[in-house]
Amino acid sequence: MIPSAARRVAPADRTVRRARPTVTTAVPTTLPAVLPTTLLTVLLTAFLTALPAMLPGTLPGAAARADGQRAPGAAGHRTAGGAGAEAEGVRAEADGARAAGTRAPKRAGAIVSLTFDDGDATHPAVARMLERHGMRGTFYVNTGTVGRERKLTRRGLAAIARAGHEIGGHTLTHLRLPELSAAEQRAQICDDRGKLVAWGYRPATLAYPFGSVDARAEAAARRCGYDAAREVGGLREFSCPACPAAETLPPRDRHAIRTASSAGPDTPLRRLKQQVFDAEKSGGVLPLVFHRVCEDCGDYSVSPKLLEDFLGWLATRESHGTVVRPLGEAVGARYRPLPRGE
Repeated sequence: MIPSAARRVAPADRTVRRARPTVTTAVPTTLPAVLPTTLLTVLLTAFLTALPAMLPGTLPGAAARADGQRAPGAAGHRTAGGAGAEAEGVRAEADGARAAGTRAPKRAGAIVSLTFDDGDATHPAVARMLERHGMRGTFYVNTGTVGRERKLTRRGLAAIARAGHEIGGHTLTHLRLPELSAAEQRAQICDDRGKLVAWGYRPATLAYPFGSVDARAEAAARRCGYDAAREVGGLREFSCPACPAAETLPPRDRHAIRTASSAGPDTPLRRLKQQVFDAEKSGGVLPLVFHRVCEDCGDYSVSPKLLEDFLGWLATRESHGTVVRPLGEAVGARYRPLPRGE
């Protein structure tokens, strides 16, 4: 028979034995059995957390995450934690883009329009120079002087047009329009355009001779069917540092499109480059005005070398978002049929 004292102890012993198996199966047997339950839970959690590191080859994702966290000073991790991982991710995306053959987004850049006035005999060679660089320009012609000495022939004009260059009007005989009567202005502008159309061209833009224009001449350009017209000047240069670097899109006045000053024998290459740099910052259209292209042949001329060097450099600006387009294309000028009675 068991003494009563023993009977009182036995239930407590059975309670301890029921609680022990849960603890002793998860921790080493050397731990004292009297450890509090809370402490045992903490130790169990720590043990399970450390277990993947004790077993090589298991849980590779966890190991990779641990490696990334414990090496903040390694290559590609300039700062501890997420900043280094973010930088690494950006580089990985860039590498992936290069591998896929993609390019970084281009900057806004500008549209450069190369315009050549007066229908000069040197212009067929100029057109071929542009074509070698993959460019097309705008050639403004005085139909009343075609075929004269040092001027374009009909054949030369046709060759320029066939190559994809724009042909525009420049009045019949290159007179200063503000000095003429309204009737004379209309004759100079409308008759010139009518002759170009009769020769098979579709002139949509006009260049005012000498860049000289008044309200009457501008109205005549509209009346004669020109969708846009170009003056000379109004954009930024040494004498006007506060002027805009490029014409806006759409132009502020479609029949008085602003340009840089005409290039001449004293124009340095750096000036042309700077005008492009400035236009790239602002965006818009930069019309550049040239006349004759020959060595030492007058106030309105540039050397073939200057133009060749500029075109070669200009071609490199495509990576900066800058493109070369004829003026009519740049401003979206459309051909309009000749008005009746003009």
